[in-house]
Amino acid sequence: MTYNPIHEYGLIGDMHGSALVGIDGSIDWCCIPRFDSAALFSRILDSDKGGFLKLAPVNIGESSRQYRPNTNILETSFTTSTGSGALIDFMPVHRHTPRPREPLEVTDFQRMVRILHCTQGRLDFEMDCYPRFDYGIIVPHASLSCPRTGMAHGGADAVSVFCSAPLSVLNDGFRVRGAIFEREKLYATVSNQISFSHRSEPLTPDELEKEPADTTAFWEAWSAQCTFQGEHREAVLRSALTLKALTYAPSGGLVAAPTTSLPEAIGGARNWDYRYTWIRDAAFALYALSIIGYTAEARAFKDWLEWSTSGRARDLQVMYGLGGERRLTEIEIPELDRYQRSRPVRIGNGAYSQFQLDIYGEIMDSAHIFRKFGGAVDPEYWEYLRRVVNFAMAH
Repeated sequence: MTYNPIHEYGLIGDMHGSALVGIDGSIDWCCIPRFDSAALFSRILDSDKGGFLKLAPVNIGESSRQYRPNTNILETSFTTSTGSGALIDFMPVHRHTPRPREPLEVTDFQRMVRILHCTQGRLDFEMDCYPRFDYGIIVPHASLSCPRTGMAHGGADAVSVFCSAPLSVLNDGFRVRGAIFEREKLYATVSNQISFSHRSEPLTPDELEKEPADTTAFWEAWSAQCTFQGEHREAVLRSALTLKALTYAPSGGLVAAPTTSLPEAIGGARNWDYRYTWIRDAAFALYALSIIGYTAEARAFKDWLEWSTSGRARDLQVMYGLGGERRLTEIEIPELDRYQRSRPVRIGNGAYSQFQLDIYGEIMDSAHIFRKFGGAVDPEYWEYLRRVVNFAMAH
C-alpha cells in the first residue's frame, strides 16, 4: 500500500466541510456536511478501503499547482505528451438570502466542483469516483439515474455524482474515460444528498460554469478586507484564507485541523482527531485575524464561545464540537490500515475531559480581543467573565 506525502495535498472548503486534493488529482479525504462528519473519502487513512475521487489526465509529464489569487480555489496545471491543461477544484460557498455570499446558514448540502480545462492539444483523462461512507466502512450501492448523473447510497448517507461525460458503474462506484480538446472543458461534481432523498436534480455545464465566478467573488471580497500591507503580505493573506476556510461559518467555531489520525511522526501513535475547536488555538488564531482587519471573525467566535461555554465556570472544557457539543467520545477504527501504518485511527478526542487551567486565561483573552477591536461586552457576559476569573483565582 502506498500513500501520498501529506504535504502534497491542498485544502478546499466552504466553511462547512472540507476536502484534501492530491497533486495527482485525487481527492483522498472529504468530510461533509461538517468538518467532523464521518468521512466520505478517506483513502488517506486506508489506500484500499478508503474512498476517493480522482480526475486527471493520463500520462502526466509535469504538474504544478497554486491557489487562484485571493481565493481558496485550487488550480493544478498538467502537461502530457499530447497537450496541457488545468484542473480547478473548489467547494461553492453557500449564499444566504437576503445577504448574498454570507455562508451563515446551517445546511446539509455540500458540493465539490471539479473542472478540467484543455488549454493546448488533447487531454486524455480518467475519472474514478468511489464513495465509501463512514470512514470506508460502508460500501454503497451505486446506480445511474441518467447517463451523466448517478447516486451512491449506503446506510444513512448518500451522494450524487455528475459528469459532463457519460458515467459507467463499476465496483460500487463510477468511472469515466475520454478525451477533451483545446478550449474544451469537462465538469464533474459530487454533492451531499439530503437524508432519504432518492433522486438528484440533474446539473448542466452552464450551471456549473457560474459557480467559479460566484465563489471567486466571495473570497475576493473577503480578502479585500485585509488591512496588512507589510512584508510578505501574500503569505499573510494566504494564511488568513486558510484560517477562514477552517472556520465553521454557522457557529464561528474554528477547527484545529480538517483531519484525523494523521501522525505527528510516521509510525507513531500521536495521531489525534483535530476536527474540533480548542479554546486556546482558536483564541490565538482569532487574534491573528483581528490584527489584520478581520474583526467580524472575533465577534463570531465570541458568540460561539458564549454559547458553547455557558454554564458553571468549573465545567469549562479544553475543547468543544463545532456546534458547542461537549461529549466528544474517542473511539478507534481497527479495520483501517492507517496512514503509513501509523496506528490507530481515532474518531473523537478524549482530551475534552482533561482539566487545563490555562483555558480560563484564554477565555479572558478572547474577551479582551473582542473589546479591543470594537466589540461591546454586555452585562450578562461580563458577569460570566467575573465567574471565570473568580474560579481561576480560587484554583
